[in-house]
Amino acid sequence: MPNNVFLLQRTAWSKSLFFALAVGFFPAACSAESPAPGGGLLAQLAQGGVAPEASAPPIASPYGAYLAGLVARSDGDLDSAAEYMLQALRYDPDNPELLYDALTMAAATGRNEDAVDLAERVLKLEPRHSLAVLVTAVEAARQGDLKGAEARLSVLPGRGFDQVLMPMLNAWIKTGLGDAEGGLQALSVLLQGDGGTAVLHGLHAALINEVAGRNEVAAQGYESLLEQTTRPTLRITWLAGSFFERHGQRDRAIALYREYIASAPGSDILMPMLERAERGGESPAEVASATDGMAEVLFNLSGLLSQEQANDAALIHLHQALALKPDFMLAQVLLGEILQMQGRSREAIAAYRAVPEGSAFSWIVRLRIADELQQLDETEMALAELDRLAAERPDSYEPLSRKGNLLRIKERFAEAAEAYDGAVQRLEQQGEIEPHHWSLLYFRGIALERSGQWARAEADFKHALGLQPEQPYVMNYLAYSWVEKKQNLDEAEAMLERAVKLRPRDGYIVDSLGWVYFRLGRYDEAVVQLERAVELRPQDPTINDHLGDALWQVGRRNEARFQWHRALSFDPEEDDVPVIEKKIKQGMAVPPENI
Repeated sequence: MPNNVFLLQRTAWSKSLFFALAVGFFPAACSAESPAPGGGLLAQLAQGGVAPEASAPPIASPYGAYLAGLVARSDGDLDSAAEYMLQALRYDPDNPELLYDALTMAAATGRNEDAVDLAERVLKLEPRHSLAVLVTAVEAARQGDLKGAEARLSVLPGRGFDQVLMPMLNAWIKTGLGDAEGGLQALSVLLQGDGGTAVLHGLHAALINEVAGRNEVAAQGYESLLEQTTRPTLRITWLAGSFFERHGQRDRAIALYREYIASAPGSDILMPMLERAERGGESPAEVASATDGMAEVLFNLSGLLSQEQANDAALIHLHQALALKPDFMLAQVLLGEILQMQGRSREAIAAYRAVPEGSAFSWIVRLRIADELQQLDETEMALAELDRLAAERPDSYEPLSRKGNLLRIKERFAEAAEAYDGAVQRLEQQGEIEPHHWSLLYFRGIALERSGQWARAEADFKHALGLQPEQPYVMNYLAYSWVEKKQNLDEAEAMLERAVKLRPRDGYIVDSLGWVYFRLGRYDEAVVQLERAVELRPQDPTINDHLGDALWQVGRRNEARFQWHRALSFDPEEDDVPVIEKKIKQGMAVPPENI
């Protein structure tokens, strides 16, 4: 029905999820181990280096525009969906279903003026429409009318998702109206039930006390919150540390930042805050007003919704948070992250471009823009941006590691190996390579092997296994390479048997074990493993080809030719095609040659 497009009223949800997600939500990819946007790149983008998608063309039919909107929405193109819904509404302005859908799409794409106008129209038809109430309440607060916002929210029954959203927004509204005690009382609802929202209560109670000038109580609240969590989230660490910096506990803040950074290798998001604290700089308050607090609420709940895969609803809440607090950089980063997850690369780049280069998020965001340029097949622009990032931070291996990954994916293996060399060199200059760097050595090993540098590749695979002895993908690549080179077959067999135990449903690893059995002349065992591998990876040309070879050796000739035909149908490597075709025509030697 009309309201079911906005799922927040009726969607089942678990309060316990808030503990881990809602309060401190910050995408895992926001470490230095993940993607991010760029500096010189921004100028290129602004000059049209990546052209924006064309806006939805006009459709001279309300029904056609509505259908186009539904199709665009199902395709994940929310911007076009919003355009088409607004077009349809211009033809049929009083159609309730069009109003509801247009409001949802406008709110999910950050068209705030359209959303406010549509929300007012929706409320005339359905005064308790959850999204319309939220949009108009946020607009009232944005205009400085907290009493109006309070009145707007008062019509909602407080069921479903609203039983968390409502008390939190009302707590900040009351605080903004001078009634901090009333705000804390409203917030206390979160302590009821299964206790999963206790962390949210603790965080916002500390923030409210700080905004109300009750700094001693706020400090106690932050300390209590840190004691409740075995490993504080990024957001809790950020807000608590910032508070301690501003209130005479700089050493406490520094220790908190260092503890978080040490617990999350590769994550340097807090490094600018740590460096500022160590220099004795000033830490601005993240939440300094009632509207800031409301924006924090909406951001916290967006994190939960995103983790629950309710990304459209998460986008709605994020855009409302940004309406209240346009410079809310953490919300801006999460916006870009959700757009990335939805495969909306151009929109993600635009979201990340809104993050100033001087912010704590600039490095992460610029890496992400490079990733999204790669998704858009703008390879040279992505490489240029990674080169700029590498030059900007000569001590960071991340840009060169990512450059190697991009070149490896593009099968430019010699160039990839060179980029990985630079990344490894930077790590070695800073000290010993650590266990979590195994993947860098693994990927360099692949690039070296594919570019004909086997001795170095083998050394990298062995080094990676020294760092992570039970890493099945490294064991698989090394052992399979040995099998192909007819080296160390007994050791390869043992290594692959262990890898299969660790990853029994990985078709590539199972194939490797089958192939070592084949190389050892144990054809019946090879058939068993290769049939399993084909079941797991039915459209892989190499695995089908291997199965055909094994079937031929056990006398199942027709089945063997069938598998070779299948291998040809799945677009094998160009060099493999004539080899497979020859086997179809002539069969194989028994036993096969060159084993």
